Amino acid sequence: MSDLAASGKLEIGRVIKEIFDVIGRNLPTFLILAVLLTGVPTAIVYALQGDPGQVTSPTQFGARIWGAVGGGLVAAIFALILQCAIIYATVSDLNGRRPSVADSLSVGLRAFLPVLLIGILFVLAYLCGIVLLIVPGIMIAVAWCVAVPAYVIERPPLTQSFARSAALTRGNRWRIFGLFCLYILAFFVIALIVGLIASLTKIFTVGGLPFLTRVILSPLINVVSGLLGAVGAAVLYVELRRLKDGVGPEGLAAIFD
Repeated sequence: MSDLAASGKLEIGRVIKEIFDVIGRNLPTFLILAVLLTGVPTAIVYALQGDPGQVTSPTQFGARIWGAVGGGLVAAIFALILQCAIIYATVSDLNGRRPSVADSLSVGLRAFLPVLLIGILFVLAYLCGIVLLIVPGIMIAVAWCVAVPAYVIERPPLTQSFARSAALTRGNRWRIFGLFCLYILAFFVIALIVGLIASLTKIFTVGGLPFLTRVILSPLINVVSGLLGAVGAAVLYVELRRLKDGVGPEGLAAIFD
C-alpha cells in the first residue's frame, strides 16, 4: 500500500488508471449502453432540429428554440439513465462480475426517478452557490460529486445521499477538484478535435457536411464525455469507500444480490 493510501489520501493516478482499465474490460457493453442512451437520442434531436442556417422566420426560430429545449430535456433524461447503468456496471466489474447490458439497463431504469430528483436538487444548490461568487458552487459540486453512486449502490434515503457524499469526499476535495479539472481538459481536447474535423469537412466539401457534424460528431462527444464521467464517478466512489470505510469492491457484493 502506498503512503497516500495509508494516509487516507486519494491517488489521482490510481483513479485514472482504474477508469481506463474498467472501460477496456467492458468496452462493448459500455459502448452499447452509451450509444443507445446518449448517442442515438442526441443524434435524433440534432437531426430533427435541422440546419440552423435554414431558419427564415421568427416562427421557425421559436419552434427551433422549443425543440432545442425539449430535445435537451429528453437527452438529459437518457443521460441520467446511462449514468445509473454505467455506475452499476462499473462497480460490478470492480467486484469481479461481468456486467451485462440488460442488467445494467434494468438498474438504470429503476434508479432513474430518484436520481433525477438528486440531480435537480444538486443543480439548484450548485446554481445558488455560483450566484454567491462561484467558489461555493464549486465546493458544493466537489462535496456532492458521488451522491449519485452512493444512492445507486447503497440506496440511502434520498436526501442522505448528499450527506453520504460529503462524508466520503471530506479530506480529499482538493484532489477531487484536480480530477474535475483533468476531466474538463479532456472534454475540451475532444471537442477541439471534433471541431477541427468539422472545419475540415467545410474546407474540403465547399460548405461542409452539416449532417456529419450534427448527427455523428456532436453525439460522439456526448458518448465519450458521458462514459468517462459515469465510470469516473463510480471508480471515485469505490476508491473513497476503500479509503474511508476500509471496504473494497468485494465488500459491495450484497448490493447486487
